[in-house]
Amino acid sequence: MDGKNLRFKGWLAENGIKQKDLADLLGIDVSNVNEKVNGKQEFTTPQIRLICQTYDISADIFFS
Repeated sequence: MDGKNLRFKGWLAENGIKQKDLADLLGIDVSNVNEKVNGKQEFTTPQIRLICQTYDISADIFFS
């Protein structure tokens, strides 16, 4: 897991956002979100846009 993944995972925890919340938002399984959050898979560009728009965060901080 790289620094961006750790930063995003920490941000989720700080803001009380569960992986289930992301799974529901993105329309994917929690196991798939877990792999993405832990750096085993990458979020797609549309997924990143949706996360950033929904939670008002910058893609540069967590996904670039």
